[in-house]
Amino acid sequence: MYPSGSKLADPLASLMRLADRLAPVPESIVRLNDAGGLVLATDVRADRDHPPVDVSAVDGYALRMEQAGVGSKSITAESRIGTAAPPMAGDGVVKIATGAAVPLGAEAVVRREEVREHPDRIDITRPLSLKPDQDIRRRGTNIRAGERVLAAGALLGPSQMAALAAMGVSQVRVRRPVRVAMIVTGDELVDVDRDPQPYQIRESHSPAVRCALGANRWIDLVETTVVRDDFALIVAKLAEDLAGCDAVLLSGGVSMGDRDFVPDAVRQTGGEIVFHGLALRPGRPTLGAVGPRGQAVLGLPGNPLSVLVTVRRLAAIALRKLAGMAEIDPPAPRVSLQGTATVHPEFRLFPPALLTLEGSARIVPARNSGDLIAAAQTDGFVEIPPGDSVPSLVSFYSWALT
Repeated sequence: MYPSGSKLADPLASLMRLADRLAPVPESIVRLNDAGGLVLATDVRADRDHPPVDVSAVDGYALRMEQAGVGSKSITAESRIGTAAPPMAGDGVVKIATGAAVPLGAEAVVRREEVREHPDRIDITRPLSLKPDQDIRRRGTNIRAGERVLAAGALLGPSQMAALAAMGVSQVRVRRPVRVAMIVTGDELVDVDRDPQPYQIRESHSPAVRCALGANRWIDLVETTVVRDDFALIVAKLAEDLAGCDAVLLSGGVSMGDRDFVPDAVRQTGGEIVFHGLALRPGRPTLGAVGPRGQAVLGLPGNPLSVLVTVRRLAAIALRKLAGMAEIDPPAPRVSLQGTATVHPEFRLFPPALLTLEGSARIVPARNSGDLIAAAQTDGFVEIPPGDSVPSLVSFYSWALT
């Protein structure tokens, strides 16, 4: 049984204790085009200076500072993108395109719109407020050869993929996706296409969790299975999933009832319970354990709103640790709250909230932890830490893990 009242554990500290017991999944090498959305397993360093030569930041004319005075200047050459820079000849200037190599000896680039252009010359008709290196990106200003571009643990999004390509990384060492299984327990559950009796409900956890996690390539949600409230069946399914997965999420059967079999099933399959019962609402009965091969096992409450919150806010920490991410609990956007919000002296609260156009959030009251109707009308939830008053800014989490 989990403790009650003020003895319940802090949820974030508890998840960090669990995460400390988890090791990242194995590495693999994939082609660059297959690496997007995965987690980098090793540092990546610059193969050369970037930019590799001095380049122009604008379309214009490369010149020496003494050439910036009023008068006519001959155009002696043109520097185009993808070609070596021509020399600076005599007193002439070099026509140059954005991104083209700057000739040796040029000290600044004057923009085309600052001069009067002719086919063979430019006229500077007024004094220019030109500074040395103006509109020149000098070699190595972005990064020097050998410096770190990306650190191990980075999630490879579009900008990181572009950086890898620029560094010539055609084969990327990444962490393989985290294999996750979900077991939904409950005698009251029926399939979505069935007409339930008044004492039954349609099973909603599977589609919710698939949507919450499924957009992430670093997660492989292997399967979701519905199991009756039967100790032997839960033990058998949990053992099967632990044999092939890095994490198992269970929903339901985790509280203090006579037919809440998940805690004993975890022990029966070789798991070590790290915490059971957390000071949060919704989600108080949440259980965290380490499996026999170092897997993460999370027992989540059976109420739908509790599942949505605990998967997104708590299970995500364990999954990021398994994925090898450098930051397993990244800071969330901060918003102000509209309307009335409550705070609890001991419990961390996660009420559903709707984002406004002004960048604040409005809490949508949920009648209970099974109120999916309220949750469906929101963008996510806010986190209100325990205390005496509601903070001026609170963290906001979308329902989907991104």
